[in-house]
Amino acid sequence: MSIRKKAGAVLSVLAIGALAAVGAVSPASAVTLPGNIDPTINRTLTLHKHALGPSTPLNPTSTGQQLATPPADPLAGAQFTATLVSGIDLTTAAGWTQAASLTPAQAAQRPNTVSFVSSESNAAGIATFSPDPVQYPTGLPIGVYLVTETQLPDTATNPAAPFLVTLPTPTGAAGSPANQWIYDVHVYPKNAVTQLTKTRVPAPDGSVEQRNPDLIRWAIASSIPTLAAGDAIDVFTLTDVLPAELTYLTAATVPPGVTPSNVVVTNAAGTAQTFTVGTDYTITNTGGNLVLDFTAAGRTRLAGLQGGTVTFNVLTRATAIPASGVIVNTATANVNGATESVTGSTPIGQLTVSAYTTSNGARVPLAGAVYQVFLTEQDAINGANPIVINGSSTWTTGADGNVIIPIITPGNYWVRETVPPTGYQLPSPDRVVTAVVPGPTSTTGNIRNYVEFAHNQVPAFALPITGGDGGLWFGVGGAALLTAMVGAAFVVSRRRTRAVQAAA
Repeated sequence: MSIRKKAGAVLSVLAIGALAAVGAVSPASAVTLPGNIDPTINRTLTLHKHALGPSTPLNPTSTGQQLATPPADPLAGAQFTATLVSGIDLTTAAGWTQAASLTPAQAAQRPNTVSFVSSESNAAGIATFSPDPVQYPTGLPIGVYLVTETQLPDTATNPAAPFLVTLPTPTGAAGSPANQWIYDVHVYPKNAVTQLTKTRVPAPDGSVEQRNPDLIRWAIASSIPTLAAGDAIDVFTLTDVLPAELTYLTAATVPPGVTPSNVVVTNAAGTAQTFTVGTDYTITNTGGNLVLDFTAAGRTRLAGLQGGTVTFNVLTRATAIPASGVIVNTATANVNGATESVTGSTPIGQLTVSAYTTSNGARVPLAGAVYQVFLTEQDAINGANPIVINGSSTWTTGADGNVIIPIITPGNYWVRETVPPTGYQLPSPDRVVTAVVPGPTSTTGNIRNYVEFAHNQVPAFALPITGGDGGLWFGVGGAALLTAMVGAAFVVSRRRTRAVQAAA
């Protein structure tokens, strides 16, 4: 077999499982020359780091030439080590014969001593090698290199498989152009990666969950990575790190009519799959860290759903209002040891309702006014479907005339007084619409998240007044009494006179 044919054979066994050829190749940027290897030509190795996905699979027949259209999803932060494989001299026919049967595992077992470390891949995913120009004036030495990924991008779950590459690289008899040497070699190793997001999930309009505006639902979504052949999912966990303002609601503490926390797994087409808690995954709550952890059985099933998504829907209750009015919540993912963190945020507010009357030009607070809050005016008119905060749907003013409705998702609400303070009438109107904005309530300065109701006392009873009709009737009654007394005395006197005359 000729040296050139052997070179062509070698390329088919070099670790090109890491070379992804997507789109047409363009040899214009590569240094290609026919004939024998020219040791005076500068040799370079450029690595293009990209994510491994269903649309950009590994291609075992890449040529080492630069692609006119690179793959999508470049990855920054990867670093590689290229180790010159000892004992193989590519300036001889015997060296190419040895290289033709070499595997990455066998190359790693040789007493290799010369290594070169690449730059970290940049935003375009490109990493290069820059050997000492004094020691290596024509670039990387001629030889076979074992290339390993020694630093992964932040989102990568698995390193690219170690691979072999020769400098220079032959195009082979079937190459384009055929039977030439590439001195400027381009390789496209790929990583399996995850993408993690965390968002607030609004409650459906008119739902029971919306009428519990202290409830906050989060969706923590992680992609299921596309793996290289032979790789497995050894770890898949999602963790919600709850801040002090949030409390996780277990199934036993979720209000009736509200969906509890759950896990949804879909395939690459978005079709939901059936995964069972206890069998495919577990959920544990430790010190405010809510952890979704897939079991060995669950991870095996996930590996069959590459390109799909795992969504951890977490139901929490807000219990405090940050000064900023924004609750920040962090989630982390760990897939095969690669960790990623994201934050989600949501606004939160509260509302003060105040009852008062005015006396002698002064404002007087009133205790005992009872209020309910509604999502719509019609519900306020009907007294139906009031909001509920941690089990309470009515709030009563204290001695200062105020009551705080503690935790409310910002929005417009109708506040209705259902019971007035003792001795006072219901205000008219008995309901008002108010806007709740993010942040604590304020009744002074820049007033916000505050609404008030003015009250009038109940009407006074019509009491008698001296000198009026009441006095007249008192006079009439007195005269009648006096007349009766005079008449009675006259009758008594006549009886006595008759009794004396009869005795005489």
